Amino acid sequence: MARNSALRRPTGLVVLTAALVFAPHRSVAAQESGAKPRLELADSARGSARSPDSARADSTPSARTSARTSVALARTSQPPSAAQPPVVGGFRSDFVRNQTLFGVGIYGPALATLIARDGVAWGASYLLVAGGSFVAAAEISRQMTITEPMQHLSTWLPVQGAIAGSMLGSLIDADNRGTAGAVLFGSLGGTAIALWRGREMNEGEAAATVFGTNVLGLAALGAGTAMGLQDRDGGKNKRLALTLGGMIGGAPLGHAYAALASYHVTRGDLTAMTAAAGVGMLAGLTAIADGDDPSDQQLAGALTIGGVLGLVAGDRLLTKRYDHTIGEGRFVVVGALAGGLMGAGVALVARGDDAQWSTLTASLTTAGAAGGILLAQRYAGPKADGVMSLGGLSLNPVGLVAAASGARGTFTLGSIRF
Repeated sequence: MARNSALRRPTGLVVLTAALVFAPHRSVAAQESGAKPRLELADSARGSARSPDSARADSTPSARTSARTSVALARTSQPPSAAQPPVVGGFRSDFVRNQTLFGVGIYGPALATLIARDGVAWGASYLLVAGGSFVAAAEISRQMTITEPMQHLSTWLPVQGAIAGSMLGSLIDADNRGTAGAVLFGSLGGTAIALWRGREMNEGEAAATVFGTNVLGLAALGAGTAMGLQDRDGGKNKRLALTLGGMIGGAPLGHAYAALASYHVTRGDLTAMTAAAGVGMLAGLTAIADGDDPSDQQLAGALTIGGVLGLVAGDRLLTKRYDHTIGEGRFVVVGALAGGLMGAGVALVARGDDAQWSTLTASLTTAGAAGGILLAQRYAGPKADGVMSLGGLSLNPVGLVAAASGARGTFTLGSIRF
């Protein structure tokens, strides 16, 4: 008996020791399991748990499957965690990057030139503005959602505004500080207009706004040169003023073109129209190819008239009939370049050592570029133009009938979107 009690005593100590060792682990596991979110059954499953008949039915595989489905639905219907990061607009990083580059290349030098009196002040001002552009752009993009039209406009309007400011400074014969102030005002004004007006535009309208500024500005410059304004007293300022007016007026006209056209105008369409304008300019040069050393006025006139006619042809044949994506528009431009090079190569083979810029060379180059556009259109296969609409004008039939019947009250006859 003594031996048996001696054997039981160590055994009791071993059991007590094991209980002390494993008890904390069990309590911790219990606490962790208690900290997890409790899963609750849906109402249908909870009701089945209360009923004795349904409790017996829960033992079947189909009932257990239904209960598991209810639990899964209850888990997935929970609201997302508040710790999830906020959704950031897809164009925020592009906007901040571009504005930072503008700070380095436009805002910083312009402001430093405007306010600095010596080299040290100029360097300090430049560095502060160049670095601060990132902070300012990041804060702006945090306060508002940067859409694709806003991002597109804010990429190009500051550059166009800086060019317009430089032209204005030259037009008024300003000194370096005055020109720098005009450049700063134009670039910052371009960014502000992009953020303000871009919210109300779609992608095509934003692209057409930038496109109109470029086209009207270049057309005005070409027209002024063709008229020989640069050779007259004060003619350079007149040509400069004409170009500046074309740039300023081209923005709203380009927007109106995309907003009021009876067909879709996409960024890819405008890129394809650029290729058509290039073919038109080659055709204009073909018309004066056999002239003896054409003057600047003749060259400017041929390029301007040919480019405008090419844009009209591109609008009728490409933009009105198709909806080009950005990639398809670029594909058309590359096709035009490749076709023009091939046409020039054929002219070189045909003329040999006597090859020069002549009517034959220009005609083959123009024909090759036009053929390149046709082949690119065939290979790219852009989809046909989508929904046709009467531009931005919509009529309200109910309001028209009410107004025609002489009923009293205020009626909406229609709306027009610019």
